[in-house]
Amino acid sequence: MKNPDLPCDLHLHSYYSDGTLSPRELVVRAREKGLAAISITDHDTVSGQGEAQAAGREQGVEVISGIEFNVREEGLDIHVLGYLFEPRDAELRKAARQLEKDRRERLGLMVNKLRKEGIDLDLAEVMREAGKGTVGRMHLARKLLEEGYISRIQEAFTRFLGVDRPGYVPRKTLALSRVVEMVNKAGGVTVWAHPGVNGRNRELLQRLIDCGVAGVEIWHPNHNRETVEYLLREARARGLVCTGGSDYHFAEAMKADIGEMAVPYKSVIDLKKKTRDI
Repeated sequence: MKNPDLPCDLHLHSYYSDGTLSPRELVVRAREKGLAAISITDHDTVSGQGEAQAAGREQGVEVISGIEFNVREEGLDIHVLGYLFEPRDAELRKAARQLEKDRRERLGLMVNKLRKEGIDLDLAEVMREAGKGTVGRMHLARKLLEEGYISRIQEAFTRFLGVDRPGYVPRKTLALSRVVEMVNKAGGVTVWAHPGVNGRNRELLQRLIDCGVAGVEIWHPNHNRETVEYLLREARARGLVCTGGSDYHFAEAMKADIGEMAVPYKSVIDLKKKTRDI
């Protein structure tokens, strides 16, 4: 068994969703940074998992399967990470294909709304920006930057694409219970991604636990020391796995580089133990 103190990054995005690096490039970067294990948690897709696993074997980096889903729970947008599932699972792949279709439809609606604001973007060009990825707001943000409508990526969300902004369209999501059940049936476990701290954390955490969520992402670029300490207390008191990662997408949107928000390999060990308990 690997040393439980070895560093890992369990939250990375490739160009199969809204990152810019290939799964292989992410694995190579992980090896260069001395990481023992990583997970590529692309949004709503498992398309890059086979490539990541092959690169991991080649580079000597353990790659555990990953995915990131959005769900609506108690009126809030919550992100749920799935780990250690079988990427070829038929139900999971079917759900991912439907979500990809929904994303394309949403993108068209957002482009149309932006046109009413005097922003003329070509839908086909935005789709090309996505390349192999599951298209999303980040690809639209990159196009807005390229066309000179904004000066930095984050401005796209504060001015146009964030909730209640003129180009925003709510996404279609899966129910939390379905996400948890689907990942569990595929042999994996689920984790609440970057929950932050708000007045409803305890209530929401209990709701997620009741649905079968097995862990909480503690270490994340958006979490300050006080948030980490609070989440650690809550997770440990409830017997949840503590995970984390850089949430790396690409350099322009980077809050932490690959491996910069490292977690101990013990997190991987604990996730594996949870899969045996399901």
